[in-house]
Amino acid sequence: MKKSRIRLLAFSLLVSLFASLVTATESSAEDKALRKIFSGWMTDYSTYGDTTKGQIQAMDYVVKNAEMFSQILPFWYSITSASKIKDKYITQNSIDKAIPISTLQSLGIKVLPTITDSTKEGELSKILGNDANRATLVKTITDLVMANKFDGIDLNFEGFAYVDKIATWPTIQTRWVKFVSDLSVALHSQNKLLSVTTPYLLDPATGKKGYYHYAWPEISSYIDRLNIMFYDYHKYDTKPGPIGPISWFEPSLLYALKHVAPYKIYLGTPNYGYNWVTKVTGVCPTNTPSSEKKSSNAAIIHQLKAQAILDKPGAVATYNEKFGETNVLYTAEFNGVNTAGAPTSCKVDHTAWFVDARGYFARAKLVEKYRLGGISEWEIGYGDDFAIQEVKKVAIAMGQDKVVGEVAASAENLLYGESIAFNGKFKLVDGRPVANVPVFIEIKRPSGNSRKPIAQTGVDGTFQTRVLIGESSKISFTTDETWDRTLGITPEKTIGISRLVSWNLPASMKHGVSYKITGQIQPRVSGIKVILDDGKVRTNTISLADGKFEFEFKPTNVGVKQFRVITESESGFIGSTSAFAMVLVR
Repeated sequence: MKKSRIRLLAFSLLVSLFASLVTATESSAEDKALRKIFSGWMTDYSTYGDTTKGQIQAMDYVVKNAEMFSQILPFWYSITSASKIKDKYITQNSIDKAIPISTLQSLGIKVLPTITDSTKEGELSKILGNDANRATLVKTITDLVMANKFDGIDLNFEGFAYVDKIATWPTIQTRWVKFVSDLSVALHSQNKLLSVTTPYLLDPATGKKGYYHYAWPEISSYIDRLNIMFYDYHKYDTKPGPIGPISWFEPSLLYALKHVAPYKIYLGTPNYGYNWVTKVTGVCPTNTPSSEKKSSNAAIIHQLKAQAILDKPGAVATYNEKFGETNVLYTAEFNGVNTAGAPTSCKVDHTAWFVDARGYFARAKLVEKYRLGGISEWEIGYGDDFAIQEVKKVAIAMGQDKVVGEVAASAENLLYGESIAFNGKFKLVDGRPVANVPVFIEIKRPSGNSRKPIAQTGVDGTFQTRVLIGESSKISFTTDETWDRTLGITPEKTIGISRLVSWNLPASMKHGVSYKITGQIQPRVSGIKVILDDGKVRTNTISLADGKFEFEFKPTNVGVKQFRVITESESGFIGSTSAFAMVLVR
């Protein structure tokens, strides 16, 4: 009897211990944030595509899978000259561009639109080679980013590789590096990001260079993102083969890792493939589609609609581990009549290659293996749910510890020139402090936004700082994202700043005599409306260039008179009202 009780007690303890371990594991999983390793290009024609014409709406896809996206590269712009950038979005969409931008940013997705090159052969290189023209282009791009409140910009100057002659590449390289350096300075001064998209490069030590003039080693310190176009190894006008085989691009990736920080690198990944005609047997009838001719270019296959190929009669699909792609073989048969009206038939052999969900998983595993920034998909919206779910499995396994921020302010409203104290703390969800890390202050205000280092957390994760704020602002504090931790951010604090008003009132007045009531506002600027209120009548004036203002007042009755000065709310400042001051009128 005692032995049975002991065994039962031991079993109960084991069950309890197992349950505790399971609970701890689940709690630990909840403390992790899925790593956002998905991104890609969203074209002007598919952002809000016309579904009645068979187009897709990429925004729907992004919103649906927002937890996976770290950034979106809207394929919206093209350079036509140093001072002009063509906006392709407005020619394709009636929806205000501000709507997709704000929607994406509200979901925590950075918006880095892609700019391509629409100039003629050699023209962009000439622009970059001229100091004045290069400076103009830098300003044109920076102004575009700031005017639309983008998080940065992505450069995709493929013409350097596929249009300009190989003999010009050394010259292009020098000009390209200088341009990237200059644009980096301009964007980073505004807390904006610089992304570049390039074809593949190879390690010169191997005897091959690839498109070396994009100069990864030279630009690595200037850029924040490097999207590598690991696709179109085979395409519609080549012989059949894989589109972006891993065995082809991994050597290029390893070369990039020698010179570029891993977290900056994104694998350009195709959600499309091609379907080639490899052989025609017999004489095809007149009703055979033109795409079934051996002389035709390969037809594109989008991952979203690849099932139609897999469902072809007799289709055999084989996933190639080395390439990370799927190959489909099938034969189509056509019966009908020839041009003379006689019966005829033919058989058309096809081979198709595309990257399916398994290929996406394989590329996501490379992101995990090399600790890369993620995958950049061409093009957003044409992938299927199975593919992004496979990437999500890896994103979950790569989860980061969630960082929670909190902050308290010593005041909500201040006079211009007064300082404000902040006390805050960063910790992990499980309560562990985020110790000894830099803290940044992020300020959103009418005159522009800024982010700069302001403090460092202590061993307990706390920080303290005191700052002067020149205008009404929304303020938050952040810690940088690391491989192990998410970005830390505190809730925003809205701090109102009112103008400082100093003014002079005579000690006494005599009725029937005119007096001047003078003062000055700070900041000292002109054009600000100032109001003199005597409790019954309000009189307005406007500040001068040095912030000074003046009222003329003639009392008509004897007795005690009261006055106060008021400024109204405006951009960057809340209104202010002084206390009433009394003066004796004789």
